Amino acid sequence: MPLKSAMQSFLDDPSPKNESKLINLLLKADFLAPILMLSPLAKPDGNAFYEEEGSNIKFVILENENDEGFYPAFTSKNELLKWRNDTEQEVLNLRLKDYANMLFSEQNRYKGVVIDAFSHSLVLDIEFLKAIFKE
Repeated sequence: MPLKSAMQSFLDDPSPKNESKLINLLLKADFLAPILMLSPLAKPDGNAFYEEEGSNIKFVILENENDEGFYPAFTSKNELLKWRNDTEQEVLNLRLKDYANMLFSEQNRYKGVVIDAFSHSLVLDIEFLKAIFKE
């Protein structure tokens, strides 16, 4: 069963059976994470340098009506284009565990992950992710 079908089945009927199928597929899936590439700083000699490793990448955050931030995760390029119709949008491929690691960090201030925010809009909060990954 494809992930999108499993999400819809779970949203229509959040039974333990549908939840189990969904979790199994979520753990195997790769997601598109929209990012912003920040310009590197320039040294006087013209070479680029970064203040710290990874500081040139910023993850896009979507906020809900309560101003709570979520990492968007898209199952396909078509789902990504529903958010922003920009074929040049930079993305990283991440797994659910990657999102969980970011959310479990001490510096985190976001509430979870939202999958396909402009169609299925499946929200996975930190507590759900902790239950899956037994953190």
